[in-house]
Amino acid sequence: MISMLRRLQTEKLIKTLVFLGLLVLIVIIFSQQIELTSVDLGRHLANGREVFHNKDLLFKNFYSFSEPDYPFVNHHWLAGVIFYGTYLIGSFRLLSVLNIILILAAFILAFRLAQKQTGFYLTSVLAIPIILLLSQRVEIRPESFSYLFIILTWVILERTSEKNKYHLLWHLAPLFLLWVNIHIYFFIGLAMIGFKAAADFLPPFIQQQGNFRVRLLTAWQAAREWIINFIVIAAICLLNPNTIRGLLYPFNIFRNYGYEIAENKSIFYLSNIMENANFGLFKLLLLILILSWAAYYVFEKKWRLFEVLVSVFFSLLALFASRNLSIFSLVVLVIIGANLTYPFNFLKSHFSFLQSDKLNKYWYIFASVILFIIIISSLYLITDFSRQSGLIKNSFGWGLTAGAEDSVRFFQENNLSGPIFNNYDVGSALIFWLSPREKVFVDNRPEAYSVSFFADTYRPMQTDPQKWQEYNQKYGFKAIYFSYTDFTPWAAAFLPRILKDPDWSLVYFDRYTVILLNKKLVDQEKINQLTVSDEAFRQKIRELAKDSDLRQKFHLATLAGAKEQAELAEEIYRGILFQYPNNGQTLSLLGSLYASSLNNRQLLLRSLDYFDRALESGYRLPAVYNSKALVYWQLGDYQKAEASWRSALKLNRSNGDARYYLDQIEQLRWSGRLPVR
Repeated sequence: MISMLRRLQTEKLIKTLVFLGLLVLIVIIFSQQIELTSVDLGRHLANGREVFHNKDLLFKNFYSFSEPDYPFVNHHWLAGVIFYGTYLIGSFRLLSVLNIILILAAFILAFRLAQKQTGFYLTSVLAIPIILLLSQRVEIRPESFSYLFIILTWVILERTSEKNKYHLLWHLAPLFLLWVNIHIYFFIGLAMIGFKAAADFLPPFIQQQGNFRVRLLTAWQAAREWIINFIVIAAICLLNPNTIRGLLYPFNIFRNYGYEIAENKSIFYLSNIMENANFGLFKLLLLILILSWAAYYVFEKKWRLFEVLVSVFFSLLALFASRNLSIFSLVVLVIIGANLTYPFNFLKSHFSFLQSDKLNKYWYIFASVILFIIIISSLYLITDFSRQSGLIKNSFGWGLTAGAEDSVRFFQENNLSGPIFNNYDVGSALIFWLSPREKVFVDNRPEAYSVSFFADTYRPMQTDPQKWQEYNQKYGFKAIYFSYTDFTPWAAAFLPRILKDPDWSLVYFDRYTVILLNKKLVDQEKINQLTVSDEAFRQKIRELAKDSDLRQKFHLATLAGAKEQAELAEEIYRGILFQYPNNGQTLSLLGSLYASSLNNRQLLLRSLDYFDRALESGYRLPAVYNSKALVYWQLGDYQKAEASWRSALKLNRSNGDARYYLDQIEQLRWSGRLPVR
């Protein structure tokens, strides 16, 4: 008896260590510093600061001078109030802690929900890839509240189903009252209630004998409580500043979305232009989910309709947009384990070595294996950022990245003013830093601007010098405040051109932004005082690179290239390779740098070597093959160029560049200028 008690106490201790290990994994993943110039947080903080002084920000594009009266449904204003209150108490560090607490709470609830059906050890094993996939969305966003609210909704729905105590559903009323004002994903909670109603309504409606009216009445009786609750909760969701528009906004937001952003693209699109370990994790979990449903059906010969609907819904959300991968992961933790429980119970009843009394003898083996995997995962995450940034994208820590606010300090200390031309990425930070004194040209809310603004103004003024002059005269820009971490084609075209423009002077740059002043509209004495010379530029780039993380070094090299300092960019890339010789991205970037030397055969051959090394390291993107093919084309080796473009096309069937050049090759063959294969 004593030995049994000791064993149970030891097992309880080990389980506690395993569970704490899982929580530590989450803390590691979400302990990433905030790069304020490329996230939404600044605007949310401004919402919390301004909402009680100016209600216009709830209904129109309050922060912009380019389209100030454009209608906007502010569906996350309450999150801003919470974030700003947290910021006032403990600055950005406390905001990082709040984000971690929200994710931990959501995970703990999901784990408990899964463990109740699955058991501790299987849930723990499944939780490890789930936690790693959470790394897809670590920024401080209103979305973090939705993670918690989705699982809370599920817990309430499950308890209601188990006990048939429908009064528990009234706990959803205050939850949704908060949710509809915090984040647009309240519609997911409504969908889950609707799935419960459908799960009770559809079986009797389909199976019941008799005419349509009898079947409908029978189904209504079975699902009445759920349907009534759905209607009541939907009515509660009208209690937002935009009422019916706010309720319907999740279904209308993409009708006016003139700017494409990565988080709203599918993983199949994004995997052709970037490396992301989470895409592989998602595919693995999706496959396990499908197989778990197949195994469940084989052994049970039935479906759990609510869980089927939830599985399909969240899988489609994740397939539709990469931003939903993390939400998908929390949901499938519950469903996969529940599905596998049924076949596992069947196997236990038919194979004696799987029975509980025998498995209990080996609990320490399961626990040890899980602890080992958690430790290895923790070590991988800790070293991942410095090696390749596969899952960890930003520097470890809480609060802002180093020097994140230096640019605005420079702007304010030197009494600079607008009108400011800024790009999409940095708009949110400028709103927090400069509003209401200064308005922004644009910010990262595509829905707050017209489609024509992005199509006819924002993008053309960066790619077309004449358009830039036209809008520069219209708005009278005195300053350009630009986040050069923006890798869109239009930003890549604009930055090198404006850095050479004789009418503009570079007066400041750091790891994230550049500031230029209009020589015609700003006092000449100030221009002379603040202008950054070429020598000062090189010196500061080198100083910043010494203390920068891997991603920041890439950014600095990009800026050096835009400033026509190719040797400086090469120096930064070679410094990275000295530490990480097999970093595929660096090898590819060096290849592209040498490939730009069109008339230097030696450098072109060197670029091919770097492209090959990048591909050998596993950095197999269509863009690398495209770049390699262009070098072969420059060297006159058309056969190898064709082979590279065909390799690019294998990775991405819709690769426009590869298709264009392969068509050109075929035309040259038909005209007799190239040999027929």
